[in-house]
Amino acid sequence: MRSSTIGLIVTGTLVVASGATVIALLARDDPGTNPARWKTETLTADGASALPNPLHVALADCPGFSLSSPVPQDSRNAPGAGTYMVRLAPEHTALWVCTGTVEETGGARAAVAVQLADRESMTSMNPALVTTPFGEVVRVDRAFGPDAVPRLTDWLVDHGGYTYAFGYLHPTQDARYYEDMEAMIASIVWDE
Repeated sequence: MRSSTIGLIVTGTLVVASGATVIALLARDDPGTNPARWKTETLTADGASALPNPLHVALADCPGFSLSSPVPQDSRNAPGAGTYMVRLAPEHTALWVCTGTVEETGGARAAVAVQLADRESMTSMNPALVTTPFGEVVRVDRAFGPDAVPRLTDWLVDHGGYTYAFGYLHPTQDARYYEDMEAMIASIVWDE
């Protein structure tokens, strides 16, 4: 009886150790907060195609930029406001925000890494380093809750000493303007 008890303890210990090893290996496959492990992509959208409406975005305390849009400017945007919105369709909105200086945010990569680690208010996932016509952008999907499906895609970029977030807010499982959003990003021309 004593040897069967010892055998059960050894077997149980091996099962627990094996489970811990599998969990540790799975955790290593998660790119997490390390930008060196994030996937890389190239933005292939043509910013000049099918976007007939030129817009100028002037955000509070940050250099502005121009872009092309599939829809005309929304009159609700006030010059110098903290957020600029473009209503692509009902429940589909492009958001343009200056989040602060790179010194304050730590830069686009660091800001996304911090957000990936923070699961309190919004769950961030699927980080990617994206090459665009004007440099690197960090893309991340976001869900409003730990078990929710992503409804917001953000592209963060550092330019002129500031970190900007370009977001696409959409209904769950309906990101039909994603390509338009990428074309808008590809069309950006910075004021400075």
